[in-house]
Amino acid sequence: MLAPPRRYARAGRFSIKAFERMNMRGFVAGVAALIAAATVAPAAANASDDAAAAAAAFEAMSFQEKLAVCAACHGADGVSQIPGTPSLAGQPVNFTEYQLIFFRYDQRKDETMTPYGRPLTDDDLKKFGDYFAALPPPPAAQDNDPALTKAGKDLDNGHCEVCHLRTGKGDTPRLDGQREDYFVKAMQDYRSGARNGRGLGVMPEVADGMSDAEMRELAHYFAVQAGH
Repeated sequence: MLAPPRRYARAGRFSIKAFERMNMRGFVAGVAALIAAATVAPAAANASDDAAAAAAAFEAMSFQEKLAVCAACHGADGVSQIPGTPSLAGQPVNFTEYQLIFFRYDQRKDETMTPYGRPLTDDDLKKFGDYFAALPPPPAAQDNDPALTKAGKDLDNGHCEVCHLRTGKGDTPRLDGQREDYFVKAMQDYRSGARNGRGLGVMPEVADGMSDAEMRELAHYFAVQAGH
């Protein structure tokens, strides 16, 4: 029999009932943990099975069918109407292809995009890049806060356009007309390390020194700009 813990000893005596209650509580806690594990594990397995099934179904689709899946979130014309979801219209070919490659190899993680990125073929990557690059860029959002726009313009001061060309050319994303909420999320992800970018990893360094307020200023400024 296990020796009773010291806290139950009183002048050479101890409470058997207290010790038994303690052991029972431990037993109940152990059973509860086992039940929780038995419940959570199948749920996680089911979620994994669901993701695998979605990936398999997506892989079997034609390119036009895959486009329809993308349009459900990113918009039929590549202009997103869903909070937190980026507009893809007018994005450079190379940029779109790189992002899909990152999703395919889990270099960029997103619980919505990852199941669709993994089964993409090289031919899919090229077709998606060409398709979205050929769409007209998003229109400028209505400027309902000119002061915020000016703050963003002053903060930008032409620096962002050194890499993010307004013509939509090159490897970096077009910023004009992008959703404000997505822009802020992207910058926060760079700052936290959840997203790394590519090449020299410039964006995490840029975002690291920015406050949330400054990110909102830049996001608003570019959202109300019209792409060329």
